[in-house]
Amino acid sequence: MTFASQANQSVNMNDNNVYTESKTNITVTSSQPEFVLKLKSNPTTGYAWYLREYDKTLITAVKHNYQASAKNLIGASGFEFWTFRVKPAGFAVPQQTTIRMVYARPWQGSDNSTQVVFRISTT
Repeated sequence: MTFASQANQSVNMNDNNVYTESKTNITVTSSQPEFVLKLKSNPTTGYAWYLREYDKTLITAVKHNYQASAKNLIGASGFEFWTFRVKPAGFAVPQQTTIRMVYARPWQGSDNSTQVVFRISTT
């Protein structure tokens, strides 16, 4: 998988295409096949979001970047943005799939991690 990781770059997408830990049900149409996961993150603590599971036959990971807090405070949390695109095959018939994200420190096991599962439906 290849996608760019770019620091401090804003994501300019319609809010209807941006999903968070509290907005996990995603509906994607062929006219707007891209969507963004916006996840609160604080890399100064060693934690980061990791893409653990997704259906590579239906979804492509496009881009990943981090946007620091606008407050410019040392140690303040910001957001990780993960952009995905549903492939054309995902719209041949309505589909349902999931993306599982894990917030963890890479040197620790999954015991100290937070997981979020996003449910994607195509129409």
